[in-house]
Amino acid sequence: MIKGVNEILSQFKQDDYSVKICSNLFSVVPFAPPFQFYNSMDGAASRLGNAGALAQANQIAGTEDVQKAVWVADALDTSDKLIAGYAGVKNLLSLFSDTPKARTFESDPQQATDAALKALGLAYMIYRLFPGSVTEKAKHFLEVPAGQEVGLYFAVAEVTLPFADNVAEGGAGLVQKLVSKHKGDIESKFASFAGGDQVKNAVSMLESLVKPLDEYVSKAKQYANPVADKIKQYLPSAMNLADSATGVMATGVDLMPIWSFLGGRLAAEACVYRASKGL
Repeated sequence: MIKGVNEILSQFKQDDYSVKICSNLFSVVPFAPPFQFYNSMDGAASRLGNAGALAQANQIAGTEDVQKAVWVADALDTSDKLIAGYAGVKNLLSLFSDTPKARTFESDPQQATDAALKALGLAYMIYRLFPGSVTEKAKHFLEVPAGQEVGLYFAVAEVTLPFADNVAEGGAGLVQKLVSKHKGDIESKFASFAGGDQVKNAVSMLESLVKPLDEYVSKAKQYANPVADKIKQYLPSAMNLADSATGVMATGVDLMPIWSFLGGRLAAEACVYRASKGL
């Protein structure tokens, strides 16, 4: 059964590791929107200063488009749902590997494919959540604080930290290279999960999303080390595993559903945003 927006949000508490990871990551990057915790549609309306739009926002939240968006967000966190090759925080957990290795797309193609698939999953969510052309959808996404948060999280946690050597090589278009390199694999995998008719829409949306994601990578890369230091305060104790990355892969369970958290916030704020603007 597909969870609703409030159901997704209500499972989080302010002292959860997922919340702490996000709030600390965003606190390090100065251009991130000020983080505000909430776990309901009411909280999203309060954050956007549009409490009067709440009733209409709740109606929008009940539509199939919004429910499918949070369904995908939830699926990005757990490998047993087949959309992602790794659990939701596997790319962050690679920071704790006992075996030093090159942090590049080429050295870990499975992890790189997973990151590209998450970009496609995010594109699918945006396509479902916002109205208009793909260009207009991308514009709406970037105007919502939760959109800025999830875009920044992807850039830092899924690309900049796990693939630091690629980032250090310089050059623009790192997300574009990542997506292009694994285009066939991610389209096939997403189709097996969401259906072939949804792939075309997600891919068209991703084409308009790659540039802003690349811009996030370019702006955030200088904060990679401070972000890693912050995250390392929470990941080992949260996992409570000798080898965090291996442990999560073995259990197939993500103990920190960050994509569900950020995706729920994106859906909630998209609904309030649309209600307030009559979209």
